[in-house]
Amino acid sequence: MDNKTMNYLFYKVRGADRETILKEAELTETEYAELEQSLRDEVTAIQAERTAHPHIGQDFVRLTHYIYDHESAQSKGEPCPPAFQPLEGEIIPLPAPDTLTKPDITLAQAIAQRRSLRNYTDKPLSQAELSWLLWSTQWIREHRVTPKMELGFRQVPSAGCRHPLETYLLLNRVKGIAPGLYYYHPLQHGLVLYKSGAEQAQAVCEACLGQEMVLHSAVTFIWLAIPYRASWRYSQRSYRYLYLDAGHAGQNLHLAAEAIGAGACMIGAYNDAAMNALLQANGTDAFVIYAAALGKKTG
Repeated sequence: MDNKTMNYLFYKVRGADRETILKEAELTETEYAELEQSLRDEVTAIQAERTAHPHIGQDFVRLTHYIYDHESAQSKGEPCPPAFQPLEGEIIPLPAPDTLTKPDITLAQAIAQRRSLRNYTDKPLSQAELSWLLWSTQWIREHRVTPKMELGFRQVPSAGCRHPLETYLLLNRVKGIAPGLYYYHPLQHGLVLYKSGAEQAQAVCEACLGQEMVLHSAVTFIWLAIPYRASWRYSQRSYRYLYLDAGHAGQNLHLAAEAIGAGACMIGAYNDAAMNALLQANGTDAFVIYAAALGKKTG
């Protein structure tokens, strides 16, 4: 779903008139007519769901209380899902975590300096700096496999050590690595090329509703949630944990960025369908949950 289609649906289901939709969704007369025809049933379905679920946020919190939960797949003896789902392809190795020179900054300094940063210089990140950021957020420091469970311990907390996130990266400016979309392999601590080319930045920017900091970032992190990795153990309660886990990773990224003279801005506003399509996620078994643009500071 492109942004014009999303905007058409946004205003249409809220009862906006034709002129408002044309203006706000930036549609031509022809585009408007085509969407009116092709999305009639979808508009009806969305309007019905909006009416039926006006308090979905409150319902989510209430219905994920333990008293409503169901028996988990783990308690039924079903196999544990893998601790990560690597993308197939050649691994581009990053500097090993145990060889990194840790930046000389105190935690208190990093916390005090942290700000959401949307403007960046053209200075690229080094591979060691990218390695540091990934070490800080999703690197697997210990991989443990037992007869009943597979675990990947990382630098951020996660309920039951389920860590239901996968990391994708839009690289615009990293020394020695061509621009494109990459998958981060958390055990091999390397990158796998997913989609090549500088044009990937425009695709991610459009999916992020035109937030131009994506175009100017050295790297934009995109976190994909794999719900079953957590719900296998915690059933519906786990959906709360997905968002907590994303927050943990985002805060570590912010603080790690400060240590290398960079800054980040978290991205929660995006076209869900477009972001999922970029990573071939179906929106149910896997979906984009969070993103973050990052680059060197101007000052």
